Amino acid sequence: MYYIAEDGIEKCIETWKIIVPLHDNDNKEFPEELINSVRTKIANEFGGLTSIGVVGQWQSGTELFADRNIQIIVDVPIKDHKRTTDFFLNLKDELREELRQHKIYVTFENGASELLSVNEFLQELGFEINSDQLQSLTQDNMRKLIEQSDKVQTRSGYRTLSLTRDTVSGTLVWEREILGTKLCTNIEDNFPTEAVILSADKLEDYFKEDTFGKPLIVIGDYEYQSFILEKEKRRYVIGDPISFSKHNKGDREPLYGPHAWHGMLRTSEFIPIFVEQILINYIILRELGSQKERIIVNVGSDGSSQSVGNFRLLCPAVIPPKIVQQAIIDSFVKAKDIYEEGTIDKIALMQAKVMNRYNEKKALISGSQNLMGI
Repeated sequence: MYYIAEDGIEKCIETWKIIVPLHDNDNKEFPEELINSVRTKIANEFGGLTSIGVVGQWQSGTELFADRNIQIIVDVPIKDHKRTTDFFLNLKDELREELRQHKIYVTFENGASELLSVNEFLQELGFEINSDQLQSLTQDNMRKLIEQSDKVQTRSGYRTLSLTRDTVSGTLVWEREILGTKLCTNIEDNFPTEAVILSADKLEDYFKEDTFGKPLIVIGDYEYQSFILEKEKRRYVIGDPISFSKHNKGDREPLYGPHAWHGMLRTSEFIPIFVEQILINYIILRELGSQKERIIVNVGSDGSSQSVGNFRLLCPAVIPPKIVQQAIIDSFVKAKDIYEEGTIDKIALMQAKVMNRYNEKKALISGSQNLMGI
């Protein structure tokens, strides 16, 4: 998708175009909000678009007809071709039915390139880089980021090196590296003097008792995780809601509320999300030194507990049906196994960690004296 050019970095793209009519076959204009909804849907999917007015002409016998349309244009990375194709095929079907058209025209062209500066390249990868602060990357640095883009996208080899307050310039100086490539960003420091400044990837390492009661400023959450999660559709560590539909009871199905983040869920949604809560607690205990054989996981009508010795983590929920309890246990065992084997979906795991407050819980638990000896 990217390759190094003489004056920067070139990004291989393909251009997609769709023609959206502004009126029906009786020349009655479609509502403006309907046309705007099409633009919004495309912009939400690809992050932007170009929209221009075009007139199409066609002849029937001796009579010449004119159609007023808009042409929507988006530039898409070549690597996203499959996803983009699926999107426009579905959109064509939707618009044909909704606009009552015999045909909706979609075309694409490949072979184009966009020239990016180093800063633009880094910003596209989700790094928080000031446009006016040139990063001193060598060609070897850039080549490494391009060739190992899969690791960059999962933030493998990512770590904050230092985060300091420069009172003279009134900025935070944030230095970090990805795959050995060092980056630096200066952030305007308008934070309270008593605030505790932490980087998102080091939250659990530096969380101490003296931080309680003070303003807590977390730097780099978007760069470290949120950028990746915004680009990815929700994945599940094990299965997905559709695969658990056999447990649905239709209108008689109880609604579950695992915690406030998710609201009330049907069984097919509840099982994978609840399994993720249990798994994240299990992972925290493992990362804090617990042997897997010593971790006891129970699932009952009042939720689930993960315990080591006298220490216990809870996932509360009301789960009356035995069949749902067993489905949760079976799914957790599968999730635990793929985690221990190292074959777990990294993006799904990252999403599960964010949704279940992994950093916060690990930071709090690691400071607890109750964990001594686990």
